[in-house]
Amino acid sequence: MHLLRVWTPGTVRHVLGSAVFVGALALIQGCATTNPASAPLAATAAAPEPAAAPAPRKPMRPTETFDAVWITVRDQHYDATLNGVDWNAVRDELRPRAESAQTEDEFREVLLDMLSRLGQSHFTVIPSSAAAQSPMIDTASERAAGPGSAGDADGASSRSSAARGAGVCGVDIALVDGEPTVLRVAPGLGGAQAGVLAGWRLVEVDGQRLDRITEPMRRRLAGEEAANSPEVRQARMALATVGDMMLRASAGESVRAVFSDASGAEHTVDIAFSAPELGSTKFGNLPAIPVEVSSSIVEVPVEGGRPARIGVLGFNIWMTGASEAIDKAMDSLRACDGIVIDLRGNPGGVGAMSMGVAGYFLAEPASLGSMIARDNTIDFMATPRKVSAAGKRVRTYSRPVAVVQDFRSASTSEVFAGGLQDLGRVRVFGETSAGMALPAHAVELPSGDVLMHAVADFVTSKGTRLEGRGVIPDQSVAPTRAALLEGRDPALEAASAWIAAETRARRAATPQAPAAKTAPAAAN
Repeated sequence: MHLLRVWTPGTVRHVLGSAVFVGALALIQGCATTNPASAPLAATAAAPEPAAAPAPRKPMRPTETFDAVWITVRDQHYDATLNGVDWNAVRDELRPRAESAQTEDEFREVLLDMLSRLGQSHFTVIPSSAAAQSPMIDTASERAAGPGSAGDADGASSRSSAARGAGVCGVDIALVDGEPTVLRVAPGLGGAQAGVLAGWRLVEVDGQRLDRITEPMRRRLAGEEAANSPEVRQARMALATVGDMMLRASAGESVRAVFSDASGAEHTVDIAFSAPELGSTKFGNLPAIPVEVSSSIVEVPVEGGRPARIGVLGFNIWMTGASEAIDKAMDSLRACDGIVIDLRGNPGGVGAMSMGVAGYFLAEPASLGSMIARDNTIDFMATPRKVSAAGKRVRTYSRPVAVVQDFRSASTSEVFAGGLQDLGRVRVFGETSAGMALPAHAVELPSGDVLMHAVADFVTSKGTRLEGRGVIPDQSVAPTRAALLEGRDPALEAASAWIAAETRARRAATPQAPAAKTAPAAAN
């Protein structure tokens, strides 16, 4: 979710490069909420409630809301031709349906139908029930709690007292063999303490069974796996992230989860959540997201020589709350024979951070690509980082760099991986990324719902358009449950094997220093 700063009189907005987190959240909430009947369209505002009661629901105002969506897209879409769509004809066809809609859901379906005619991602309507958690910053209190709060010079960091409640348990849930499965378990945290193992499948969280929640998404995907429409991509992303998003709680809380092991036996465990060491980050009123950065060094055998020392750096979000930890990790990994950047599950964040991190691996300034809007273009130029976190002069890292990604890797993760891949500086392993690299505004509609709409495109320095395509790995490696149950990580293994081979070749091509001469032994 690249966040490009847009300042307007009296308001602060954020340009999100991906609606991955928001869209998946809205989809999951819609699937998990029991709603026996859609609410009827309100003709007038609800009667005033007591001060302690929730604010009354806004009336849908169909005509005004429909026109607001249509005009916003017409005036702010990055392509003046609106991808070749006859937007006037779309209005004339669908406006009568919007005016005659009898329920909120029926009305939203008309809006979604209109947006789908564009054939692009990042065009959606988030219901007002989820809009309170949308990335829009609209009031003084929200600005104080959201990105750009006081004390942040560049306005990108979003750490605040309101964002510190999110907890971590160290369990990463990904879609493996089509099912929500434990990909990794961090040592020392609640998941490991509860005995959760990689390869276990997530069945239920606090009484909510995942198969029931994901059933609508699976229906949407049935028979359409080869399709690449925005609707299919959104459903795939929601399916890929639903388990990870369900397994969330505040620090100090716990959830009761049910997993199935290799034999199919179910295990019910209570998983405790602790405060994240690096705090949390917020996109406006979205739930706080913990900031997690990890680094380690592994040794991989190299034929005919000492093992290759490989640094592994992973982080879950591109927000400046992670910057200091990333910088320190890079300093600790400079002597390694190669570095793996693990972006699995990373949905994006601050777009400018892609340039900063890329600077560690470039000897000369280079462009990762361009963000192209209707009236301007922003070049993502990365400059070599020649000063360490401690302020010492250093050389940029010149040895092999691998990126590991999966379908959950989106937005800024795609800009970083795709940009450096086209520059020939990294080799990418894993699965094709989300293909959601457009920046989008989030604006409130007269109905109280939130419209997300793309306002720019992104292409790499070679002209590769990532939207809808994703970053295609140089070596495709999908996780399998069998490998995970054996304690193996196939994507990381493949990246490490490549670095080991490159290390062997580098050593073979590097002249060895002659052995030091020793003085002849004295005769007795």
